[in-house]
This record gives sequence, C-alpha cells and structure tokens, in this order.
Amino acid sequence: MRTVSIGDTHGLAVAELVSQIAGEYDKIIFMGDYVDSYFVSNSEVSQNLLDIIDLKKRYPSRMVLLWGNHDIQYLLGAKNFGCSGYRPEMWEALHGLFSSNEDLFQFSFGIANYLWTHAGINQYWYDNRFKPVTEKSDNPGSLPEQLNEAFRRRDKAIFDVGYKRGGFFEAGGPFWCDIAELIRDPIRGYHQIVGHNRVREIRTLTVYGNEISFIDQLESLNIIDLSSFFYKKIDL
Repeated sequence: MRTVSIGDTHGLAVAELVSQIAGEYDKIIFMGDYVDSYFVSNSEVSQNLLDIIDLKKRYPSRMVLLWGNHDIQYLLGAKNFGCSGYRPEMWEALHGLFSSNEDLFQFSFGIANYLWTHAGINQYWYDNRFKPVTEKSDNPGSLPEQLNEAFRRRDKAIFDVGYKRGGFFEAGGPFWCDIAELIRDPIRGYHQIVGHNRVREIRTLTVYGNEISFIDQLESLNIIDLSSFFYKKIDL
C-alpha cells in the first residue's frame, strides 16, 4: 500500500499540491493541526482548511484527516482556551466548521503495524492511562479503533498533557505527547508516524526495533512542494 503523510499545515496551502497526487496513492494522511498560525491570515487559514475538507469529500476513501490538539480546542474548547497561535476571533467560525464536518475527521489511523496519531503514543501512557479503559470494553478492536472510539466517548486520558508540555502527567496522550516522551518510551510493536513536534526536516528514528517518523516540518520550509511530504510503501 502506497501512503503519503502530510505534516501539520497550520493554515498553509497544500490542497492543490495534494490534489496532483491524489490518484496515485492508496492513502493520504493529514496529521492534524490545520489551524493557528503566527503569520497566515484568518481568511487563508479558513480557506485552506475548507480546501482540505473538500479533498476529503472528493476522495473519501483515500484521504484521512486526523485531529490535532490545535483543532480540538475549536471543536471542544471554550473561547478563552488557546494553544500557541490561537485566534479567539476565529473560534465561532472554526467551531462551526469543525462541528459540522466532525464525521470527516478521526483520531487515529492504522495499516498493519503502522500507526498514525497526531503526537504519538507513549508506552507508559498506554499502560497506565489508556489500557485500563480499553480492558472494560466489550469490543476492544484494534488499537486505532480503540483510540477512535475513545475520542468519540471523549475519554479524559486522550487529552493528557505531560510534564514536558506544562501538564500534570508523566506522559502526554496522543494529542500532546512530546518528542522526548515518545523517544524515551514509545509503544512497543508499532511503527509510528507523528506530527506535533516540529522538526527542521523529516526524520525517522528506530527505537526498540520500531520506527518513529517525525514529519511536522512544513512551517520550517521556505518552499512547500511534493518533496515536503512523507512517503511510505507498506507491504500487507
């Protein structure tokens, strides 16, 4: 299966580029954080999010839109809540946009033992915060299914913020996991593709025998082109 993963866009225009390759790949996965920026205008943020949503509607089986922590503050948060670059004047419009299209987004995606979440999954968080919840389920399913169901239930654990990001937990959940938390103790048995932690260029590390690919580089680039995305062929 041929996949393309798109790092955090934060209002940057990528839909036209993605549309050029939409028919060539089996899955195109956006890593979340479509909004909030220090330099993109409000109108550009809105329009570029609408363009991504339009891509999902045009290619529903190929496009995967993950939630990011910046996105859920508009879906779920109060008007005075804010991640970096938060724009309170856009809360009402973005809340409406995300709410009316919530069914087009998801929390996690997986193929074989490859796992996509916005920030990644730490083993300690999984064992101590998430697994106890899934063990109570009558139909646990795969890990991506468990995560998506947890988001639909709004389980508190998935919103955990760890010490590294100013929170109160040993490790952050998949919206907030810091790169240091992920490298130190990634969930075993999965190759992970993550955004959230900005890098100057895409890099893949091998930890405990599994790969972790950090792809949140778009805001670090002077020019965004097709080489700015992460390409991975997965044998099934």
